[in-house]
Amino acid sequence: MLYYHYEAMMQPIASRKDGPPHPLLTNEENRRVVLSGAQPPRHPSSNPNAGGDEVSLSVVGIDVGGTKTHIRAIDSSDSTSEIVVPSAEWRRGSLFSDDDNFVRLSATVRSLGSVTRDTVIVAGVHGCDTDEQIMLAEARLGSLLDAEVTVVNDALLLHHATTIRPTIEMIVGTGAVISGTTAAGTRVTVDGYGWPLGDKGSSHDLVSAALRATLAAADRGEVDQDSLFSAMLGAFRARGAAELAEQASSGASGAAWGRHASIVFDQAAAGSPAAAAIIDRAALALAEGAAHVIRRGAIGRTVVAGGGVIVNQPSYEAAVRAHLERILPGVDLLVVRTPPVQGAVQWAGERRAALAERSVLES
Repeated sequence: MLYYHYEAMMQPIASRKDGPPHPLLTNEENRRVVLSGAQPPRHPSSNPNAGGDEVSLSVVGIDVGGTKTHIRAIDSSDSTSEIVVPSAEWRRGSLFSDDDNFVRLSATVRSLGSVTRDTVIVAGVHGCDTDEQIMLAEARLGSLLDAEVTVVNDALLLHHATTIRPTIEMIVGTGAVISGTTAAGTRVTVDGYGWPLGDKGSSHDLVSAALRATLAAADRGEVDQDSLFSAMLGAFRARGAAELAEQASSGASGAAWGRHASIVFDQAAAGSPAAAAIIDRAALALAEGAAHVIRRGAIGRTVVAGGGVIVNQPSYEAAVRAHLERILPGVDLLVVRTPPVQGAVQWAGERRAALAERSVLES
């Protein structure tokens, strides 16, 4: 049995024992899993010696996050398979900076089975924020996979992860973005600007605030006044402020900083006033972001939140909820604890059913 750590949640899932590993991963990193069905689908590119016909994929959901890419597929025999890989395994630079990013992502999808013109794919993609970006990604993936492809910003997957309509969507993980839809169907988005300019309330934003607080404390000669400061020095293996700044800057990225976010929460739980203040300010920024979306015309009285930080930090969820109740009375917060990819699968299934119905009506 393989236990995969998805967004800091331990979920037991059956490990695939037969066949070669995914071509983008080393043997140690291979994380292909099968949730149901006796024999997982194969693709010639990942198993050139396999005999027999492949099982074709009916629907595919893709969740491309800043850190991980989660792909889940249902094939024609109703078996479900999935793969989770670091986004860096297929993405070089930003999404659109290397056209082969789409080639590698398509290969990862095909590793789960045969993609046909009847396959319906929905991809929620971190970094697809404008209509132009969405159209480009749809066209590229549609061409490479020769399938029905819908691309949206990853925050929109939360909308389809529940039965509530309409909603305000809030992603709080490595990055952070808040979005909603107006009565006219126009998307409204707040933040999601990425590291280092935005993503208030995200894991890297929390660590960035903790680093700044530690350096400021060092300037005042007060590093020993709060446990958060020594914890940050330890996390970056620094002996002082100058070394901390150098160490943090040398490998700076959203993911590199974000992985230390648990330190901020641990120190707050241990009684650090500085850590508690950072968490409260970040929670306030998220609540204010939801308010901005609504003031700009987005409809819905439920904020649906997902992402590893808010899912796995109850104190953070409570802080966001408290600020929402104060700023937006009557607006609820619902934290979705299922992986966002399920929203993509649900959406793909709805699109497949709608396309089938339209085909019948037109015949």
